[in-house]
Amino acid sequence: MAVAPAVYLPQGFAAALDELLLQVCEELQLSTSRYERAVARYGVLNKLLESAESPFRYFRPEIYPQGSMALGTTVAPIRGRHDLDFVLQLSRDHSGVDPMALIRSLYEFLRQNGTYRSMTMLKNRCVRIEYADDFYMDVLPACLNGAAGGTCIKVPDCAVRGWSDSNPKGYIDWFKKKSRMIFVGRMLDKAAPLPAQQAVAEKETLQLLVQLSKRWRDLSYANVDAKLAPISVVLTTLAAETYRGERSVSQALTSMLGGVVDLIDQSRRRGEKHLHLRNPSNIAEDLTERWDSNPAAYGAFERGIRDFQRRWSQLIARQGNVNAELVELFGEPVTAALKKTANLRQESRLQGNLGVTGVGRIALVAAASVPIKRNTFYGTE
Repeated sequence: MAVAPAVYLPQGFAAALDELLLQVCEELQLSTSRYERAVARYGVLNKLLESAESPFRYFRPEIYPQGSMALGTTVAPIRGRHDLDFVLQLSRDHSGVDPMALIRSLYEFLRQNGTYRSMTMLKNRCVRIEYADDFYMDVLPACLNGAAGGTCIKVPDCAVRGWSDSNPKGYIDWFKKKSRMIFVGRMLDKAAPLPAQQAVAEKETLQLLVQLSKRWRDLSYANVDAKLAPISVVLTTLAAETYRGERSVSQALTSMLGGVVDLIDQSRRRGEKHLHLRNPSNIAEDLTERWDSNPAAYGAFERGIRDFQRRWSQLIARQGNVNAELVELFGEPVTAALKKTANLRQESRLQGNLGVTGVGRIALVAAASVPIKRNTFYGTE
């Protein structure tokens, strides 16, 4: 797959920009309390689905997270609820199962439970549990796809009243390989635990790239029809497909945006109505099928990503103080990161721990050559 040529930034500017982007990603993380609530509620629901009362207990259900929680690319929403997605996979082939009966069985079982009765609704491919506070859970029932083999599955699709293809496990493995990570641990025989939330310093560049892309999406489409916003799996796949192994977040974002625009242009030259993406771990799953019936959404995506690429390129070319441009692209997390940086530097200055390097950058004294004196001027002397 063709991607844009690498762009190298002046070292000082790139380092400062990367440092700020890392802090922005730190601000994008879910709060510890919200994450812990999600883990606790996930555990309670797992126990119910595996209990003696569950209609799925005879089919050795395997329950595991998918999406952003499994990939480590979760972003706190600008407003509204955060979604937690997981799969309820039965250990039987789909060929002997009625997909509409399967999803209806899950819906009715949860509706009969006193805790979930008023919180449960039926969606196209999943059953959603909406909590009163800050997130909802989407439970995707699934069966094995013996014909495809491996970790491929089939999921009910109410729109077509039949099965659709998927492979969440395979996608997670593909993404981890793209980001040059090793997926540590294994899926349990029953409920697989949610992975612990990583600190930003522990994340791979590709994970941070996806988080920034999703924040841009959330901010850019906040005041338009939600159906026009590109879904997370599309942004995640595009980021991974155009990622070239850069360690620098800013350089990776430059390459990604150029690469995505190039893919759009290639699609246009082929005469396609929109860019097509398949699940790399199951090519039978079309990740961009929503654009087939909603060309306005693709138009909004193309205009949005081209604008993102243009603004980012201008930011990189201008260098200097780009704080205002970053706030426009990523919003309040940039402001919060800048405030924290300013407060940290002020504390270090007061403690005499700041200095100036040989190239004029402010740094800790250990890395600097000339200490900066404490500011002790409190008025006219």
